[in-house]
Amino acid sequence: MIVVDSNILAARNLTSIRTPLAEQVQQKDPVWVVPVLWRYEFQNILATAIKAGQIASEHALEAWNRVYQIMSGNEADPSVVKVLELVNRYRITAYDGQFIALAIQMGIPCVTEDGELQKKFPGLALSMEDFLGSTSGMVRERPERYRAKKAHPVRGITRSY
Repeated sequence: MIVVDSNILAARNLTSIRTPLAEQVQQKDPVWVVPVLWRYEFQNILATAIKAGQIASEHALEAWNRVYQIMSGNEADPSVVKVLELVNRYRITAYDGQFIALAIQMGIPCVTEDGELQKKFPGLALSMEDFLGSTSGMVRERPERYRAKKAHPVRGITRSY
């Protein structure tokens, strides 16, 4: 089980150069969990693709219906307290905080192509390549995880192999 960012959902369900990689992620771990926020981010991805002429409206609606049927049963709400703590401590958006907080709460990795999140949450926020290179996918959080100073990299996230 993994938390996936909306960009991974888009890569898996819309045609892009990242689609084969997203398919490999799904083969490695087919149980994807998302915060409810994914709905709005995915709709925005579809809207942007429509405006750019990359996808027709009817194809976007088909993609939405297909992905919604799969993901609506895999939604979970992260703690607002945890989201706001992450926003304050790491200066990330509340949108990003939703995915990271959910991964922390569930003790599972967050697969994302967001480089900022990968840097700020090493071992927790993984690129598709990093996730595919790991043999487990389990993430453990030590209690001192959020006691690191801002100038230092995030400490305390380890993987079990």
